[in-house]
Amino acid sequence: MSGIILSSSVRQNLLSLQSTADLLSTTQNRLATGKKVNTALDNPTNFFTAQSLDNRASDINNLLDGIGNGVQVLQAANTGITSLQKLVDTAKSIANQVLQSPTGYTTRSSVTSTAALGGTSANLVDGTTIKSGDVLAIAASAGQPAFSFTFGASSSLAQLNTALSASNLTASSTAPTSSSSPRPMTRRPRRSVR
Repeated sequence: MSGIILSSSVRQNLLSLQSTADLLSTTQNRLATGKKVNTALDNPTNFFTAQSLDNRASDINNLLDGIGNGVQVLQAANTGITSLQKLVDTAKSIANQVLQSPTGYTTRSSVTSTAALGGTSANLVDGTTIKSGDVLAIAASAGQPAFSFTFGASSSLAQLNTALSASNLTASSTAPTSSSSPRPMTRRPRRSVR
C-alpha cells in the first residue's frame, strides 16, 4: 500500500480541525467543571489562586450560614418575648379587673337592727336592758353558720365587734341624745338576722 499524499492546503485544514477538536474538548471540560484551569499542569499560578479563592468562598459561605442561624434564633427569641409581653398585659388586665370589682362577696341583703342600750361602748351591760349572761343570737341563713354572743359582766363594743367580725358582722354605737336612745347594730352582707 502506498502512502497517502496530502497537499499543503489539505494538511493545513486537517491540523486546523485537530486544533478545533482540542479547543472543543477543553471548552466542554471547562463548562462541565465551571473552572478555566482544572489542573496545576494547565497553569500553576491560576490553579492555586483559584483553589485559595474557592477555600475562602467556602469559609465565607459557612459564616453566612452561621449568621442565618443566628438571625433565626433572634427571631424566635423575639417571638417568645412578644408572646410573654402579651401574657403579662393579659395578667395586668385581669388584675385591674379584680381590683375594680367588689372584694370577695356580692351583696345579697343588708340588715340593720337597733337596740335601746343603757350602757356605754366600754361596758354594754347596764343591768337593765342588757344583763350579764344575756345572749345575742343570730340564726343561720343562706349557708352561713349561726352566731351567738354571751354578754359578760363588762362586755364592751370592741369585744362584740371582734366576735361579730369572725362571722362577717359588725356592731356600732351612735352617741345617744338621751339614755333611752337606740344604738344601731349593722350586719355585713351575706347573712340575715332572724
